[in-house]
Amino acid sequence: MTPAAPDATHLILVRHGQIQANIDKLWHGWTDSALTAEGQRQAERAAARIAEEHPDINAIYASPLQRAFNTARAIASVLGLEVVPEPRLKEYGIGVLEGISFGDLHRDHQFFQQIDANPQYAPEGGESIIQVGERVRAALQDLQQRHAGEKILAVSHGAAMALALAGLLEQNLYAWNNYHFQNTGVTEVKLGATPQLLRFNCTRHLEEMPA
Repeated sequence: MTPAAPDATHLILVRHGQIQANIDKLWHGWTDSALTAEGQRQAERAAARIAEEHPDINAIYASPLQRAFNTARAIASVLGLEVVPEPRLKEYGIGVLEGISFGDLHRDHQFFQQIDANPQYAPEGGESIIQVGERVRAALQDLQQRHAGEKILAVSHGAAMALALAGLLEQNLYAWNNYHFQNTGVTEVKLGATPQLLRFNCTRHLEEMPA
């Protein structure tokens, strides 16, 4: 792993633990879903691993949605830190289309086709990929400035993090398809003059979970 520059921020990004919508393949953006029992176990395993690998984390931030915030609390509890809510880390909200299956979003609502055709497309009451990418990237850039030279952790959501990384690393929001995060997957990024991906979606802690 390439060491971070002295003034760079070492950001550890973690996706929240499992929710029922992940099992049912439904889109829950701003829908405030609770962790399943499995999701809570995933969060605890991620916490143990992060405490072992990164005991020097200075601060923990999280989306205020309970699936992310409670994942962050599991990590914070073993590090002796408090979780700071950061609303800009929320998931990609799709308004009237919330709770619909990915298959139906594609077949019946042409949701993904409309995104591909127009990055400013937003369902009623929802956001566009441009809005999501800009707000999450702005949050990460603010955290970088606030924690220059430090190591921090943020818990967020799959689509939101994918759009942020696509913008930060590739300057192309449509590259979000390159970034698929598993529940509690651990990603590490050096935030500096040139953002650098250090580790992506590592789930070694889940492989060690008992069946």
